[in-house]
Amino acid sequence: MDRVHRAARGLSLLAALLGAELRAAEASSASPANPPAPCPASAVRLPVGADLAAVVGRAPEGASFCVAAGVHRMQTITPKDRQSFYGEPGAILNGSRQLTGFAREGRYWVTDGQRQHGWRRLDVPCIAARPRCGFPEAVFIDDRPLFHAASRNTVTGDSFFLDYDSGRRYLGVNPAGRRVEASVSATAFVGGARDVLISGLVVEKYASAAQEGAIGQNKKSEGWIIRDSVIRLNSAAGLLVGTRSQVLRNHIRDNGNMGAGCGGEDVLFEENEIARNGYFSGIEPLWEGGGVKCVGTTHLIFRRNRVEGNNGIGLWTDYDNIHTLYKDNLLLRNVNSGISHEVSYNAVIRGNYLYGNGDGFHVWLWGGAIQIQNSRNVLVQGNLVIAYAGNGISLIQQDRGVGRFGPFFTTGNKVFGNVVISMTANGGRSGAVADHDPEEMWKGKNTFAGNVYHVADPRAAYWAWGGRDRTWADYRASSGQDADSTLFALPAARAGSRKAQAR
Repeated sequence: MDRVHRAARGLSLLAALLGAELRAAEASSASPANPPAPCPASAVRLPVGADLAAVVGRAPEGASFCVAAGVHRMQTITPKDRQSFYGEPGAILNGSRQLTGFAREGRYWVTDGQRQHGWRRLDVPCIAARPRCGFPEAVFIDDRPLFHAASRNTVTGDSFFLDYDSGRRYLGVNPAGRRVEASVSATAFVGGARDVLISGLVVEKYASAAQEGAIGQNKKSEGWIIRDSVIRLNSAAGLLVGTRSQVLRNHIRDNGNMGAGCGGEDVLFEENEIARNGYFSGIEPLWEGGGVKCVGTTHLIFRRNRVEGNNGIGLWTDYDNIHTLYKDNLLLRNVNSGISHEVSYNAVIRGNYLYGNGDGFHVWLWGGAIQIQNSRNVLVQGNLVIAYAGNGISLIQQDRGVGRFGPFFTTGNKVFGNVVISMTANGGRSGAVADHDPEEMWKGKNTFAGNVYHVADPRAAYWAWGGRDRTWADYRASSGQDADSTLFALPAARAGSRKAQAR
């Protein structure tokens, strides 16, 4: 009877796999669909060409504004408490100015008078080919961001060079007949006001400095609601929010360093599209980059977000986060982990669907679709993981010191009732690794139970425990983990297939 039960369970789970892959493909075109709320009749209209900062500055606390359709360039607004900003359809806050007057000089196209100079972060680690990653100035040709080259001699068709001494900007491609823009203003909304509403706006092409947002800058203002907006193509982060803030139904995409950041208590990210962030700035994504990174939060919630194709970790809580909830999120093809809870405390990771994450960084047990690093008392339950080169569910312990609520050990974590599907023979590993005080981890009441594994090669070592990779039988015998869990071999036609992967 047990064999029959297991066989039936295996068939039902394989059917779930096929359905899940189909949902992933369909989800690639899904996005938040709610239309933004219209401008209230009492709102003060902000027409194109107006000095928005001046109009807002003259208005009282609690005033509402209607940002007119059209492009509002290089505007920075400092709201007052309880002010609200509604965008008409087509309202765009654009932090750039258009560039014209290019002249051909050898293989370059050059324009003069480029004297903008944002906050340079020379302490920021850059990837090898992008040593100017800490410089916030960016260039866009027909909405395509260019990389900031290290020197004039290294300029190509995909990059530009700004000579800050001479004020000359060099392109490697002919800009004739194309829209060329250079980011100038650092922020769209800034300041410490509370309970601000931003709805129905496009916020783009601001020269936000590293670790700062085009919305919120580095203030992490309290009680902000950012909803039904498009936040894109900003140099560093799209937005930063703080205590009691809500980020709802936005498209947060194609920002240079990461989509968003947060800190504080009772922050909510719900039903956002967070996609393709972390590519053009050149900041090292292992330091900070990808979808969303939050620090020092209490009762942070990520719910029903679609997080796809970010260059780094999809959803990342790093340092002193406690009582975090990740629920019902869709995480697709992020270069590093889908979810990483790092040097933090109590969390619940439940009901998430993770597909093809970690393919760009999966040495050791890094790049887990779900990764618990130096964190304790985390429940990982009811998630569906489909892995290729990236790993499955990873517990990692290193020497990371002590935080607000005690030492950063990987202990007391429970991995229950998940489905992990490893599509290749050398990817999709799960388990635990440590390079510091491993006995603390092995004896630390970490538990894997009631999980189901589908693997491409049932003879391969998909599980890490006790300092090495292990086969199914060796892993269970040596660790006592997953004693009531089940293992199934994938049909050969499914193993390694990416045909249904979201595009």
